[in-house]
Amino acid sequence: MTIPSEPVVPAQPAATSRLAFAAAIALIVVTLAAFWTWRWWDGKQEGEFAADPKPFCSLVTPETIHRLVPESYGGREDVASCTWSAPREKGKYRANVHLFASRLNVELAEEDMREQRADGELGWEKGTQEDLLGLGDEAFLRFSPPVPGKNITAQVVFRRSNVMIYLAYARSDDDRAAARAGAVDAAREAAALLKP
Repeated sequence: MTIPSEPVVPAQPAATSRLAFAAAIALIVVTLAAFWTWRWWDGKQEGEFAADPKPFCSLVTPETIHRLVPESYGGREDVASCTWSAPREKGKYRANVHLFASRLNVELAEEDMREQRADGELGWEKGTQEDLLGLGDEAFLRFSPPVPGKNITAQVVFRRSNVMIYLAYARSDDDRAAARAGAVDAAREAAALLKP
């Protein structure tokens, strides 16, 4: 006696493969939507600068850097800044110039400037801020608090349209007047070389 065999039913795709396919499609759609939203937002940013002012290390000339940090051998650039500094063997308090740029829209840049003036940032004196005229749309200078035996740092913060520039000059000594003069000179040069 032979046992009748049951008909073979083809296997249906597993529900998990359908879910994986749907998840992959959803991920692609979300990624494309995020990319196009970012592109739309970036294109709608008001202000003179539609892109970051790069290269950051070209905003201060080698001659100015050599005058402020004679031992510097060139700038080190990263995503949003450039740093020129004396070699490490020059000691704990070595001279340097640090430029940081931030591109926003005009309204946010103006708000950031108001906050920097009013609240300041930790590590900067509040009582000695000095407005600087003729530097971008608005500018001010501030110092790191004096610490006996430590070097002095002067920072110029200025805004041009929708770009904020923070330029700090740290000396290897505590000469406040020289720190102020160096930071202002480098900031004026950066403002002149800043191109949209």
